[in-house]
Amino acid sequence: MTISIQATTDLTELAREINRDREAIMSGATPPPGFGDDVVESWTRVQAGGNPSTVDDHHRERIGRDELEARRAANPIRHAIETLRRVFAASADDPMMALGIFDTDGVMLWRGGSRSVLPEADRLGLVEGSRWDEECAATTAVGLAIRNRRPCRIFGAQHYSRSLHELYCTAAPIHDPRTGEMVAIAGLAGPAMNMQPAASTLTAALSTLSEHEVTLAHQRTLAELRYRGCAQLAGLHGPGLLVDDDGWVAEGRGCTPPVRVAAPVEEMRQFVPGLGICVVERLGLGWLVRPAGPAGPVIADLDLDGEPAITVTGDDAPWRTVLTPRHAQILLLLADAGEHGLTSQQLSQMLFGDDKHTVSVRAELSRLRRVVGALVASRPYRLAPRVELRVSPEQRRAFEGPTGRRRAATH
Repeated sequence: MTISIQATTDLTELAREINRDREAIMSGATPPPGFGDDVVESWTRVQAGGNPSTVDDHHRERIGRDELEARRAANPIRHAIETLRRVFAASADDPMMALGIFDTDGVMLWRGGSRSVLPEADRLGLVEGSRWDEECAATTAVGLAIRNRRPCRIFGAQHYSRSLHELYCTAAPIHDPRTGEMVAIAGLAGPAMNMQPAASTLTAALSTLSEHEVTLAHQRTLAELRYRGCAQLAGLHGPGLLVDDDGWVAEGRGCTPPVRVAAPVEEMRQFVPGLGICVVERLGLGWLVRPAGPAGPVIADLDLDGEPAITVTGDDAPWRTVLTPRHAQILLLLADAGEHGLTSQQLSQMLFGDDKHTVSVRAELSRLRRVVGALVASRPYRLAPRVELRVSPEQRRAFEGPTGRRRAATH
């Protein structure tokens, strides 16, 4: 862990102590307690990298403007930047404190700070597009946060490169609340002798605020997508989804919508659980996803010998899945009904002996469609066009029993 600094700490004396420890460690002495295990481990990795110049200076590698803009556009933190800058400006009492937002490669995507601090930041290479991972900048709070996935603080000579010894820096990971994945790092930096103990607390607060803003921005996007795409979704003759650019589902129709699907790609078919093979259509802020329907005959072989299972060949790569007896029974009923299909009331009568179980029927059909996708169409329920269900007469007779009643009716 990194050093603990209390509000009453004499920063001048602390700096002397860290410099003294640094010289001892560089001479081969055992690191003293409290210097920071993470820091020493980072120094060891940097030294093993074999670049002696990092002792005196950090590399000032910087990506191009086009790549910087691409990284910004792809990072979910883009929705939080203006709020972060506003809160930072209102919260930072120290005019020599600079804000940086980095991606998980250590690239500074955005920065903030007063006019008094930015010239010094420029001199040190703390600019948008600069890299602050361990490979480029040796031991920094950003580099440690990337590697260890937790908040940290580096003071003065704890930086491996002497060019950074006059600084302190803090860093805290930012996660995408939807996935839990670390997507960015919030960091603060300033002159070491001006460091406030609350700097780490402010960094952690900015990280939490970022995650909250990402969630709010996502909810706004999905709400607008629902509003703008509801007419197109309602106009489908079958099931469909409205999804954003990352595949998060805003709304579903005619199916039980998943939380997320694969990110849509123009003119590319994709498999969606509950819908089967789908096509996508650009729709303002997002995409309309609907079943493609089979391009050719689809053969569904129903195996009733033991545990029911279905093997599907035709439009896409063959696939097989296990069914419950009830789902096998429903498929047989739909195959018998032909293209006219069956309503939920009719299926209730066939399955339960009356038409009072339509809610249960719809629930079963929803579960069935999550398993077999676009093989089953709705309104009314039927096998999709060009789908042929095959089952051997012997297996079917055994499955239904000698009385002709389907044994799944009691399951």
